[in-house]
Amino acid sequence: MSTVRQRAAAPPPTAPSPPPTPPPTTIVPAAMSLGVIPNLYLLWTLLHLPSSSLTTCARIFIGVNAFRCIFPNRYNNNIVLRDTILSSIFFTRLLATFSEVSWLIMLSEVARDLNAATTQCDIINLLADTLPPICVLAQCFVWSSIILHTDSLMFFEEFSWFLMFVINTGLNIAFLYHGNRSTLVILSLVHGALYLPWQTLHLKYILSLDDPPFSLSIVTISRILAGLKRAVWYRKRSVVREDWGGWIGESWMFCYWILMPIWLATITWEYEKVAAF
Repeated sequence: MSTVRQRAAAPPPTAPSPPPTPPPTTIVPAAMSLGVIPNLYLLWTLLHLPSSSLTTCARIFIGVNAFRCIFPNRYNNNIVLRDTILSSIFFTRLLATFSEVSWLIMLSEVARDLNAATTQCDIINLLADTLPPICVLAQCFVWSSIILHTDSLMFFEEFSWFLMFVINTGLNIAFLYHGNRSTLVILSLVHGALYLPWQTLHLKYILSLDDPPFSLSIVTISRILAGLKRAVWYRKRSVVREDWGGWIGESWMFCYWILMPIWLATITWEYEKVAAF
């Protein structure tokens, strides 16, 4: 009796694995190009005012922000929207260094003037005078972070900004307490009420980044030179939302590049009103 060998059943065909889901994208960096319009308008209004230290600082800040609206970038991983040398991390940071120091010089001068008109307290003048040096310290941290290619130093830069606006908000609370309800005081208080909670979340976000703690062992001539070259020439074009920092990065771009120039322009306009009388 012959036996019949049974053919093994063929395995069922496996369904092809679905393609990976593309990461969420963002239109905010591209939309920032529209921000050049209000910035140029603000700059045009300031060009018609008499030159002073305040107007010069405001012009620098607003002009740089108009540029950054067109060529947005993010220092982490050298993310850019437009792959051009004008989006260079090095060039943008150089411009931002001057604009940010100008910003804090303005706030320091305004605080001293408000103090002279309100409280006439030497301690307030001393605290106001700390704002530009703390800003310079913040620039040292951010430049070191970019050149040494480590996000851990960004925390110290952002904490410096947190400290600056704790001081500025505290000074304006003092002015309000002593009866000064001017536009300059109210704007600083509104900024502090919105910015300080946001910056607290920002600092937590930086701590969550997967970056090793800073160590002096990474500070070498070769790493510094490589970091400078990277900051000048390396760019990664992206519209991926995570590359731009998610909602933290999106809200930062809008508030910094569009709303902050309005604040600084308003300061100069208020001073011009006083000078007109």
